[in-house]
Amino acid sequence: MMDRDRAFAAILCHGKIAMVRVDDKGRSFWTLPGGGVEKGESREEAAVREAMEETNLAIKIVRFLFERKYAAGTEYCYLAELKNEGQSIKLGHDPEFDVNDQVLKQAEWVQIGDLKDDLHVSRVIARLSPEEITKYNIDLQR
Repeated sequence: MMDRDRAFAAILCHGKIAMVRVDDKGRSFWTLPGGGVEKGESREEAAVREAMEETNLAIKIVRFLFERKYAAGTEYCYLAELKNEGQSIKLGHDPEFDVNDQVLKQAEWVQIGDLKDDLHVSRVIARLSPEEITKYNIDLQR
């Protein structure tokens, strides 16, 4: 398997995090928007591009959160926020797949407190500062 870095964004807004639902090979799961880093692209640029492709959200990277090894390489997660308030999340597409073979099925804002046990979201929460928890109105008592 070729070593392929992935970059993804934890887009926070009003206590919610942007998530996409993937149906692939009989599995269905929610995950943070993201994907492979392309040649000549920084990880931050990849996270911004993938968020736009998958959720139609224009974002700005706030800072690096964490990295972890996965089957095909290393994935990098960035804290991000909307460039402009009031953008609506809308399911995009993965240009690597034909229109009839899309694995992205849904894009939603999800209460972050409902995802405390999620593989990536739990790591995101663990990396946020008390100031960021307050800034993004995150309620972990849910």
